[in-house]
Amino acid sequence: MKRRPFLRTVAGALGTGGCVGRAETPPSAVEATADTTPPDGSLAVDRVAAYDRAVRLNDLGEDPDGEVAEFSGLGDRERAVVDAALAGGYETDDPPTWLVKFASGTAVVEREGTYYRLEHTLPTTAISGEAVAASTVDGEIADHQTYEDAVTHDGRIATGLVRLARREGVELTYVWPGLRRFLREYDAVEYRGTVTALSVEVDDGGPPYRLSAGEASVSAAVDAPVWNAATADPAVRELLGRAAATRGAYGVDAAPDRFFERVAAHSYVYLDGTFYAASVERRESTSVSVDASVADGIVRLSLRNVADRELSVTGPVPAPFGVLDCHPVDDPDDRRLLWSDAYAASDHVRTDGRSVERVADVEVTSSVAPGERVEASYGVRPEALASGRYAVESSVGVERDGERSVPVRYRVEFTVR
Repeated sequence: MKRRPFLRTVAGALGTGGCVGRAETPPSAVEATADTTPPDGSLAVDRVAAYDRAVRLNDLGEDPDGEVAEFSGLGDRERAVVDAALAGGYETDDPPTWLVKFASGTAVVEREGTYYRLEHTLPTTAISGEAVAASTVDGEIADHQTYEDAVTHDGRIATGLVRLARREGVELTYVWPGLRRFLREYDAVEYRGTVTALSVEVDDGGPPYRLSAGEASVSAAVDAPVWNAATADPAVRELLGRAAATRGAYGVDAAPDRFFERVAAHSYVYLDGTFYAASVERRESTSVSVDASVADGIVRLSLRNVADRELSVTGPVPAPFGVLDCHPVDDPDDRRLLWSDAYAASDHVRTDGRSVERVADVEVTSSVAPGERVEASYGVRPEALASGRYAVESSVGVERDGERSVPVRYRVEFTVR
């Protein structure tokens, strides 16, 4: 059946994933021509996936919420306290201010990949609050500015203290001098139109004061559900590693048993010393399949309508897949342009030799008959790429329910030997 292409201006970029879009600085070109013939076996497609589920792992580093202290980054005296706490406990009859501040601000210490939770018996101050009428307060009521001055310390303004005191109470180990004076002098505070009566209670068991430390699980260390992948099967770790190395969502067409359920059940994935915010994205099922093949240095991509009716397929120029690049599977930022003669032939792509300078901000929609396949060819010269595995990632829009277009992301992985 004859396809009916037409142009439609689009307000956004040209799809997602590997498309160049309106890149001012396109990826470095991998020059290739249709008559490039690599040695047998030097180029092979490993995997093609058009998927309805994707895993997104966002790198949060070694401390996802900023509350884990790295042992090597502590000062000498703080490291000595932690060493003593781990060895059986640290004790003192007269805790200095620096120790109180350290114990107050350090709940967990990470040392050589192991997490330790610190506990202490230092005095604590509990502050609770109740909204009342000003006439019922038997004592001094602080005004707005006096309160803000009292809760400002170390360059921070803790104006939420009164709100938390009313809602659930506040417990402090370190009470800075300005707040201590405030709590002695005032019985209530008028802040943002509400008078809050304050109640203060100090819990002090007396000396000697003790700090102890015990090993904590990764989940306990960050106080959130964490999937520690250290003991996961190699196939699971490999899949998580690919998702972690992918900027944005990583499409998965097949996964080990309960993989998606485990990702979805945890706030973080912990892999090789790094925390990742983890989520599973479900894509709506579509009526197309994506395939790839290699012959004579050419990667041929094809999209096939597997539905029993005609579909509208929308994609970046040149149709149907647009301008594509590849990248090493473990380095999504190292993009390499895949050349197609369709670039130079398109009125919407500006080229210079075998490089792409600009792509117009338009998309092309075509009607694809049931069982019909649309294709595009991209040249790859293996000697221009280091040996290893590479990925091509992008998306096309496919009509759903005869009314709207949904993105179908796909990923092709190939090996250069």
